[in-house]
Amino acid sequence: MKLIKTASGKIILSILFLSCLAVIGVRLRRSFSQIRSVQAYVNGEIIFVRASIPGELELKSEKIKLSNQLEKGTQIGAIKSTVENPRVSVLKIENQQLKTRLQDAQQQLSGVKQQIQSRTKLMDLFKQQTFTQRMLQLKYAHQQIKQLEKEIDQEQAKKKVVQRDAQRFVSLAKEGAETVSRSENKIAEAQQAEAVVKEAQSKIEQAKLNLEATKAGLQLEGTRTLSYPETRVLELGIELIDLKQQERNLSKQIQSIQSQLSITSKELLSQQNVLVLAPTTGVIWSIDSQPQEIVEANKSIIQLLNCQNLWIEAFINETDANKLVIGQKAQINLDNSSNVQWKGRVETIRAGTGRFEVGQYVAEPPPEIARRQLPVRVATVRIKVDWQKTPRFDDFCLAGRSVKVRFLEPKSPLF
Repeated sequence: MKLIKTASGKIILSILFLSCLAVIGVRLRRSFSQIRSVQAYVNGEIIFVRASIPGELELKSEKIKLSNQLEKGTQIGAIKSTVENPRVSVLKIENQQLKTRLQDAQQQLSGVKQQIQSRTKLMDLFKQQTFTQRMLQLKYAHQQIKQLEKEIDQEQAKKKVVQRDAQRFVSLAKEGAETVSRSENKIAEAQQAEAVVKEAQSKIEQAKLNLEATKAGLQLEGTRTLSYPETRVLELGIELIDLKQQERNLSKQIQSIQSQLSITSKELLSQQNVLVLAPTTGVIWSIDSQPQEIVEANKSIIQLLNCQNLWIEAFINETDANKLVIGQKAQINLDNSSNVQWKGRVETIRAGTGRFEVGQYVAEPPPEIARRQLPVRVATVRIKVDWQKTPRFDDFCLAGRSVKVRFLEPKSPLF
């Protein structure tokens, strides 16, 4: 029994030993089978701030220092044009022409306003004369009515006397004291006096109608004719309408010229003295121009590193590139620092690095590979990184720092 127990123990120990060897072997196999970068570094977007015009550069020396962070819109400096700029000459000519046109239009507008003012005063004068004339006409019409009323009173008095005489002569003729012919003459005189009274009453009615027409500015007898003041009021009204339309047209023309003049003046100022502003928030990566330097148009002044757009550029053996897929996870360690670690995933894989160039995307292989002349054909892998937080700008956001990349095996089979 003791011998059997000893044999069983040996078997169990052997099994445990073999299991440990198997586990260690699997782990070693996985470790050696994982793809690692030949070389990798932190890359980032570089934004060139260029001179928009040629001239003398003035930099804000207190702000323009390497690794300084600039906020978007921060003034970097200014460029004062010191060379002959054809656009400046064109703008100066346009500016002068616009100023001449503006001066002419303003003088025309001033003249039109003076004409409107003088015509308005003249119109007010003729309106006053028209009003005075109408008041005199009304007064005259009232006077005529009063005179006609007096005349009718006289005619009515005459009528009464004549009627009494006619009645008396008719009575005398009946008594034989007067002849019939004389009584008939008196009757005719009475009838004539009655007609005169009626005619006078008709004239009064006509005079009253003329008075009402005069109040309304109308004329009952003959063709309607306007007095000179009334005629001038109408003529001046038409002239004022035309002059006010000219005033509106000139005002619009002046506004248009002033708008064009403002645009050309701003452009002229920008062509002579332009501010250099940071197009985005970033860290000063490189200073390419110095203060008081005469720069050409489009020359780089500084380079800004956009710390919001960082990624890992990894170079791997070209034979390993076929084993990677887009979206595959990767583990990144800062070189010489195992404590600094990030997670990432593969964004692009490009082979043929260093042998041919497609567009401007391809990154050149690291100088170390070229110097060592390693018999390795490399592919470039771009890795998007979960930075957790933006790296510190005073360290250039880690741009250019070497890292080590280990690509993790997918959890599911790849097809």
